[in-house]
Amino acid sequence: MAFTACKKDKDGNDENGLNPTQTQNGFAINYTATWCGHCGNWGAPLIHDYAKDAPNGVAICSHASGDPMNNVLYDSFKGDRTTGGGIPSFWVGDVKTTDANAMKTLLNQASPCGVDYKYSIADGKMTVETKTKFFQAAQGDYYLSVLVLEDGINGNSQAGQYTQSGTSQSYPNDDYHHDFVLRASSVAGNAYGEKIVSNPAADTEIDKKYTITLDGSWKNPYAVCIIWKLDASGGAPNYKYINSLKKKN
Repeated sequence: MAFTACKKDKDGNDENGLNPTQTQNGFAINYTATWCGHCGNWGAPLIHDYAKDAPNGVAICSHASGDPMNNVLYDSFKGDRTTGGGIPSFWVGDVKTTDANAMKTLLNQASPCGVDYKYSIADGKMTVETKTKFFQAAQGDYYLSVLVLEDGINGNSQAGQYTQSGTSQSYPNDDYHHDFVLRASSVAGNAYGEKIVSNPAADTEIDKKYTITLDGSWKNPYAVCIIWKLDASGGAPNYKYINSLKKKN
């Protein structure tokens, strides 16, 4: 991982063209596994519904042990957002829920800040440039996650170890694909990223640049960004969700 500040041009605009907005974009995570029948039956449709409700937000599928898509980020995420002992398990923002309207409710939540980014892939590495902007003063420590996800992994009945259990009713055409698969983080092994600012004043901007090594087997990787506020005073999750953005090249 590496980060640098971005330069301004002579008119004061960012050369990288990034323009964060205060719009709330939403966040949901689904703890899942190929061997879990309920995950295929109702879990997969629900996370796709949340993603449809928040087309510019971040939907994540984090795969449990015994699944070929599992990695250490599963334990990192659930260390603060628990599964509750079983899967499928969902969080929308800071609420553990399976309410079909939860994302629509979250999209009405105000945010003091927003993030914009762009990414490119070359020589097996993803380079991500980000800009976070606070539109009003805020108190506390704020963190930024830059994560790599992947869509479109075949999970039908002919997909071998990637075959998703439980999809015969929810996907009767045997056309299931794993989407929103959590692959990597800009901070190795840490789903909640790095601290980028404390007690930001209004109009504070933070520019970062990250380099993430990709696995050659990942066919459709893309970057997403999530802003958190670290606050242990109110109980778990301690990383309170603030805002997010998903952009696919």
